[in-house]
Amino acid sequence: MRNALFRAICKVGIFVICAQALVHFRPREAYEKYLKLLVGIMVMIQLFLPIAAFFLGGNMEQLAQRLEGFQEELEQNAKLEAEAAMKADEVLERMTLEEVSRRMEELKRKEQETEQNQTQQQTQEQVQEQVQEEKDTVISVEVGPIESVIIE
Repeated sequence: MRNALFRAICKVGIFVICAQALVHFRPREAYEKYLKLLVGIMVMIQLFLPIAAFFLGGNMEQLAQRLEGFQEELEQNAKLEAEAAMKADEVLERMTLEEVSRRMEELKRKEQETEQNQTQQQTQEQVQEQVQEEKDTVISVEVGPIESVIIE
């Protein structure tokens, strides 16, 4: 057991050195967190395998099958989550479009109301101007000479 643990630690050490070189020479900085996550998982698996062999009695085939089943389950769950995320994005997009449409209709309605108010205001002003012109118009009536009337 001691020899197997020592070999596992040596393998992990060499792997970590190589992995750090890979992380250091990554193509883009955005990949760093993904590479570190992957390296961390691989280191944990390398450390877990000898310990699991000790506790499980060396039945590595069953452990490998369990790990494969676990991996398949993770992949299925990831697909389900991706589908749920796509559905949520679709709902969000639809709601956004509905909100934009509602606001556009509201703006059109307000513009129409503003135009109607302006038209009514112009009509009232025209009526007031006509009334004022009629008031200002002087009615002149010419009266001829006045004859005197005698009442007897």
